[in-house]
Amino acid sequence: MPSVPADAGLEPIRKDLLDLKPFRLRGAVCDACGTRSFPVRDFCPNCLSDRLHVEALAPHGTVFSFTTVHIAPAGRETPYTLAYVDLDDEVRVFAQISEGGDRIAIGDRVELVAVPVRVADGDVRIGYAFQPSRKLAREAVA
Repeated sequence: MPSVPADAGLEPIRKDLLDLKPFRLRGAVCDACGTRSFPVRDFCPNCLSDRLHVEALAPHGTVFSFTTVHIAPAGRETPYTLAYVDLDDEVRVFAQISEGGDRIAIGDRVELVAVPVRVADGDVRIGYAFQPSRKLAREAVA
């Protein structure tokens, strides 16, 4: 799954999920206890307060766990890798690994990327995935 520029002129898959400039996931932060969550929610999953505000989440994280899917619904190319990613601001996100999923390992650093997603009506929208961190890949070559 190739990444695309977030400013490619496409709408996000869900308006409350993403900020396009800069490209970030949107999360909720509880004003009562400070818990961060994704996606944005109406109440805190920790203390149940309804006093929350929305803010952009960190674009980098660490792979907590992953699996590679070899059998999928019709129309879906396989294999592809799905992972739980612990973002740098302590939010765990479930997402596809867009590139390099065959080389991913628990503990690897990853970064958020915009990816094209075809929705039910056939339109293409902007979604999100993670890819191995380019910074770390450059350091490994050096």
